[in-house]
Amino acid sequence: MKYSEEQINEIVEKIVELLKEKEEMRTGKIAKVLIHQGLVQTSHEVEKTLKYKKDLFISPKIGVWRLIDAQ
Repeated sequence: MKYSEEQINEIVEKIVELLKEKEEMRTGKIAKVLIHQGLVQTSHEVEKTLKYKKDLFISPKIGVWRLIDAQ
């Protein structure tokens, strides 16, 4: 699915909120929350968003994400 810049920003804001609360999360768990809230349809879309915003997110282990400033 193609998302507008506004929708991507909303998804990113929610991911940042989740990671501030939990510090690090697996891709699947982030996707589960966002799918339940109706922001995305698949975990693949979440992973693309995380990889797209390299200035905000880092993956220290495969499948696990955290905020860059939370290291």
